[in-house]
Amino acid sequence: MSVNDTTTERNESAHDAATDPQPLLGLTQFQRDMLFVVARLDETNPSGVRIKNELREAYGDEINHGRLYQNIRELVDEEFIEKRPVDGRTNAYRVSPLAHKRLEAHAAWEQRCLLDGNESDTT
Repeated sequence: MSVNDTTTERNESAHDAATDPQPLLGLTQFQRDMLFVVARLDETNPSGVRIKNELREAYGDEINHGRLYQNIRELVDEEFIEKRPVDGRTNAYRVSPLAHKRLEAHAAWEQRCLLDGNESDTT
């Protein structure tokens, strides 16, 4: 087992998506949106420029280069995004298995919140 395997196991147990009511709570909204964009583009191995363009389209506003890459770096450090070199200048990004699990749990949590809210409106 490598050091990285141990770190991933520690992150998994510390952030058990099944028991965490808000599995992505520690992230900013921008980081959560970025994870959802990268997950949607996962099969294309998007570059930073592609992610930036997708976020710009979603937000309807320009995304600052520094903001984008600082947040990508943080998500790589937190093991939510995997970074793979394509050539000397370009990297491709994918969400990690941990991020996939946490994104699914987050979407399920949001759905539960919406359903619970609708149920209380009818009573």
